[in-house]
Amino acid sequence: MKDFFCPNCGTKLKAGTKFCPNCGHNVERFTKNSNDSNQNTDYIQGARRESSRTVKSFTQKWGSNKKRNNIILAIIILLIVFLTWGHFYYQEDNQMNRATTAIGDPNKAAAKYVTSTTSQVKINNSTVKPIQKYFQKYPGDLNSLKQKFSEGEKWNDYQFIQKGRAWLIWPRYKIQAEPNYITVNTDQKGMLIKMDGKSLGTVTSNANTSDNGTSDVNSSDSSNSSYSRSFGPYLPGLHTFVGTKNVDGHQLKTTLISSDDTITINNGISNDNAQSLLSGVFQNNVDDEDESFVDGQNNTGYKQLVKMFDGFQDDDGVRSYNAKVNVNSVTPISDKKFKVNYQVKFTFDNQNNDGDDSSTKKIQVFKYTGTIVKTNDQNSNNGLKIKDLGHAKKVSESNEHED
Repeated sequence: MKDFFCPNCGTKLKAGTKFCPNCGHNVERFTKNSNDSNQNTDYIQGARRESSRTVKSFTQKWGSNKKRNNIILAIIILLIVFLTWGHFYYQEDNQMNRATTAIGDPNKAAAKYVTSTTSQVKINNSTVKPIQKYFQKYPGDLNSLKQKFSEGEKWNDYQFIQKGRAWLIWPRYKIQAEPNYITVNTDQKGMLIKMDGKSLGTVTSNANTSDNGTSDVNSSDSSNSSYSRSFGPYLPGLHTFVGTKNVDGHQLKTTLISSDDTITINNGISNDNAQSLLSGVFQNNVDDEDESFVDGQNNTGYKQLVKMFDGFQDDDGVRSYNAKVNVNSVTPISDKKFKVNYQVKFTFDNQNNDGDDSSTKKIQVFKYTGTIVKTNDQNSNNGLKIKDLGHAKKVSESNEHED
């Protein structure tokens, strides 16, 4: 116990003093009451401290629970928003609209909307591009496809089907495309075929199956025969085909854009096509055949024929005449220019000079080396035109007398 002061007179007293030496006041009772008061004060202060700790603990726990509750509430709200969004986004009609819009626009990434009936076909934005090009070029077909899909039906090689699930919740729909085998016909044995920039292989007469699984369908060793080979399978659509072949040091190249599963790429000119073109100008009225010549009526060969046939008609001794063309060979000079070796057999029915009705049939055979070119004008003669008839060289001449 510490020193203290007398509560009666204020004299400073030492610890343990019972009576004040100055006034005689009993200070023992005072010190006892003071100790009890201090104890009570310590108890109250301890209780207050404990209460403060309890309140603080409760406040902390309450704050922690509130934060957790807010997080749970936010998760619930986000889940509701997500489910609501997914319900509308993955509706079948909405998926159909997105898919059909994508396959009609080559600038969109459409691979995620397309699947195939076979795993042999790779689905990516590059392989799907021909489908997009086709429907961009033919929007009417895209509208027909949409109509069939909305009715739950198939359109040509396409069908709208369920393919898996999105987020394991909603059905996912895709456009299923049925791949095709593409048959290429050509007049050139050994022609290299490319499709959309990718090499498919060569069309040959002696290979049954190539490394990429393609097969020859038909072939022949004749120079005028058609060679044919199938490639695939590939997704349908508008494909760009390029056929190349080196002939006598000249490269022949033909480009064709088509959506058909059977195409024809003729890099050269067949004997039959050349003969048809030449027969038309030698056998018909040449005045009507100016479109068969490069530069039309200004072509030297055209003028040459007009002059020749005018001479036949002005000859009173010629009752009638005809010409028969036979093409011997067609050889490329360049990509679109070809040398043609051919013969023309002229048969004249000539009136005899002895005054009777007898006649003499005169037969003359000439050979020519002319030039035929390929043009972009596909209105007639498969785009072929005569650039030069060539100079006539007599091969033979004979006469047959008829009564």
